[in-house]
Amino acid sequence: MKTNLIKYYVLTIGFGFISSLLFAQSYSDGLLFSQTTNNGTARFVSMGGAFGALGADFSSIGVNPAGLGVYKSGEFTITPSFKTQKVNSNFLGVSASDNKNRLYLDNLGFVMSFKPYKTEEKGLLSYNIAFGYNRTNDFYSNTITLGDYNKYSIMDYFSSITSGNYSPQQLEYSDNYDPFNGLGAGAWESVMAWNTYLLYEYDNATGNYTPAIFLEDSVNYRNIVTTEGGSGEFTIAFGGNISNTFYFGASLGITDFNYTYTSTYEEAAKNSNGTWPNGDRFYSLNYKQYIETKGTGYNLKIGGIYVPTPEVRLGVSLHTPTFYNFDDAFSSSIVTDFDTASTAVNFISNSPFGKYDYHFETPMKLIGSASFIIMQKGLISVDVEYVNYSAMRFRKGGDGYNFWDLNSQMDNVFKNTVNYRIGGEYKLGNLSLRGGYSFYPSPYKSGYINEKSNIQQFSGGLGYRSGNISIDLAYLRTMQDLKAVFYNGDIPIVTNKIRDSKVLLTFGFRF
Repeated sequence: MKTNLIKYYVLTIGFGFISSLLFAQSYSDGLLFSQTTNNGTARFVSMGGAFGALGADFSSIGVNPAGLGVYKSGEFTITPSFKTQKVNSNFLGVSASDNKNRLYLDNLGFVMSFKPYKTEEKGLLSYNIAFGYNRTNDFYSNTITLGDYNKYSIMDYFSSITSGNYSPQQLEYSDNYDPFNGLGAGAWESVMAWNTYLLYEYDNATGNYTPAIFLEDSVNYRNIVTTEGGSGEFTIAFGGNISNTFYFGASLGITDFNYTYTSTYEEAAKNSNGTWPNGDRFYSLNYKQYIETKGTGYNLKIGGIYVPTPEVRLGVSLHTPTFYNFDDAFSSSIVTDFDTASTAVNFISNSPFGKYDYHFETPMKLIGSASFIIMQKGLISVDVEYVNYSAMRFRKGGDGYNFWDLNSQMDNVFKNTVNYRIGGEYKLGNLSLRGGYSFYPSPYKSGYINEKSNIQQFSGGLGYRSGNISIDLAYLRTMQDLKAVFYNGDIPIVTNKIRDSKVLLTFGFRF
């Protein structure tokens, strides 16, 4: 048995930067890096993002660069937005919710149009150049989960990953101690659990660790997760118009990615829980994890739009993978509180601050589009997007790691999906009425907890044009149900209902 908890105990390992942290990445990270939905200008968003065959909107370049060739003049656009998100969490019938509000800049675009001298409407009628920015994702979110469960504690998880793998001498602090040299990064949860007395006893005969909580005891849970950051794409594009029948385009996208994850998991013992023979009694724990991911990448897109009749437009585009360079920074800590003969004591153990760099490739995309003009008053547009998420790949870890096991895991977890976007517009003089819907099926294969985590987006909006000035307003409603677990263990699943509402306002000027 470990000695009585009779003093305030602090363990802070301060080795600075860690040169290697294997297996810090997971297959869910790949989806975070790769999945994008309907974002951009207000007109684009209000019509569900179904612009692959329409063009003449800056955000359409991100779907099909040939849309740049449709422009008849230059344009400047800017799109601020306001988003509110509510996440309702349910764990074993106990519900909790939290909100997050934030202002964004979703779009800033500039298009220049050039027209060679022509005496007839044949050949290259115009060519256009564009550069600007479109937001592709935002990660600001707050989630709180509350629960009461009498069958499992995170201490059981710590015991299972530590028993038979590490001796107490390997886990305890010494002047020359560095578990990343001899034990690997995975030892840190065991190190922190042992040095905060969550692993209370060690059996030399079996190599097993006994949790500080008894089998018949139970705890209350609370888990708070905060995420911040976003991703965006800076675009440089070229497009052209041939005989008002075929439009072509290509773009180079420079992407930026910034994501911060902070998790605070807590357990509190119930008053009915037992006491160790020496008077020690577990009271509560606080397990914090921090991860920050930053990266930049690039991609190429090519596309074409064919107009067989004035009422019909057909589009196709191909997106290469986005080739990212990522840097992760991470740390974690555990704080515990115990009662010892009615005296409160607490223990703290912090991991070192770690860093790791690696490369990542998102999957390719193939998009087919069609739009139908109705009596020059309205239109209906559809995009069908094919993405094979099992093709995501981690590459070139900073220590030479090749991620073969993780990439093989993604082959087994993810599947290809077909995303659908549909939108419509009807003009009443200078005023336009718009609506849209987009559906992104879950990329998880059958049998995984988020196999039904589809994303649905409903949108609508208004537009007003007078001369060279345009003002567009859009409302976007996003809905998704995600399931999660607190940690690796035999504990029930948490269901999070995510509901976003976003208002966008685009100001445009044509010249």
